[in-house]
Amino acid sequence: MKNYKTDLKKILPPFLPRIQFVTLLSMLFIAQHTRADADDTFNVTAGVSVQHDDNLFRKSSNLAKADDITVATLGLKIDKRYSLQRFELEASLVDNRYRTFDYNDFTALNYAAAWHWSLTPYLHGNLSSERIEALNSFSDNPESGTRNLRVDQNQRFDGVLEVSGSWRVLGGITQTKRSNSELSNPEGDIRLNSAEGGLRYDFRSGSSLSYIWRSGRGDYFNRVQPIEAARLDNHFDQRENEVRLVWPITAKTTVDARAAYLARTHAHFSERDFAGIVGNLNVNWAITDKTSLTAGYSHELSSYQTTAATSYTSSYVSTDRLTFSPLWKISEKTALRARLNYAHQRYLGATDNTLSNRVDTLRTSMIGLEWKPLSTLSLGASLQNEKRTSNQPGLDYKDTIAGVTAQLSF
Repeated sequence: MKNYKTDLKKILPPFLPRIQFVTLLSMLFIAQHTRADADDTFNVTAGVSVQHDDNLFRKSSNLAKADDITVATLGLKIDKRYSLQRFELEASLVDNRYRTFDYNDFTALNYAAAWHWSLTPYLHGNLSSERIEALNSFSDNPESGTRNLRVDQNQRFDGVLEVSGSWRVLGGITQTKRSNSELSNPEGDIRLNSAEGGLRYDFRSGSSLSYIWRSGRGDYFNRVQPIEAARLDNHFDQRENEVRLVWPITAKTTVDARAAYLARTHAHFSERDFAGIVGNLNVNWAITDKTSLTAGYSHELSSYQTTAATSYTSSYVSTDRLTFSPLWKISEKTALRARLNYAHQRYLGATDNTLSNRVDTLRTSMIGLEWKPLSTLSLGASLQNEKRTSNQPGLDYKDTIAGVTAQLSF
């Protein structure tokens, strides 16, 4: 088994939550004499959050098991300009501790680094790298209860050439990689290398219209050979043709729309292929100086390759999602935000046509209060409710998460 865990618990097992709390209290005194500025080259953040999850393993209500989770974060942000160049780094050490099911404990090192390069004012782009480590949700594997850590990595180089008038030539190369500590994850360990090129037209009004062609080769790097018995391939090709419109309708309202045709073909098992229209429509509306609303709809296709006994249950999932995120700035120091999310998911591409396709509906609602009593201190409290219904037995669940957070910046 691969191990992405840095186990600090062996060093400070019973005392770590207390140390996190005492450290935070000590830093509150420091906060009185320090000041974080968004224009500073260096900024340091430290935070603690505690949440109660009443259904950690996302099981049906009569089998639900609760846990309390403490997360301590220490972060560093660097933002520096040199002439036409700009360098950014955000790195954080995130320690996750579970009170009851402590085998889920892990410490993650996450970062996002970028060089916003510019050879001339008319030729510029980005070189970036990021890493995020997190615990996979138990929602797709509620019976196992096995800790499965996911590491997502992304490296990208892109450029923009401003030619005559408002035309822009676009290009880039990207590598995305996902690793799992357990091989039971439906997608498996995957690496996708892709290249893209396109054109963008920037209107004087601030709108832009672009077309991008993207081509990639993916491989399941821990699956050297295809698995015939389960119809699991070891590599695939992916193509995407995308059109995107960014349209500031008014000074307070902006529309971001994207439509693309996505096709993935597998080298050995065409039963796993999928293709179709994907896209999204997002609206950002600044209703007043203190209230705003972000709303969106998206339709996505993504690989989801599962097997059950000798039958093949799905190859990909089609997701239609609606989101509403209102924000109310009650005062200069206090804000109230909410989020409503509705997702309809169809699991398709079964190689055994006698099986009924799985269909899930996921509803999520969240409300959170944010308070910034000092320029260096942010406090928050949130309540989230999630409910999934499915046409397959054993997949329905309800989950409520209540949490509080505190963060210092200096």
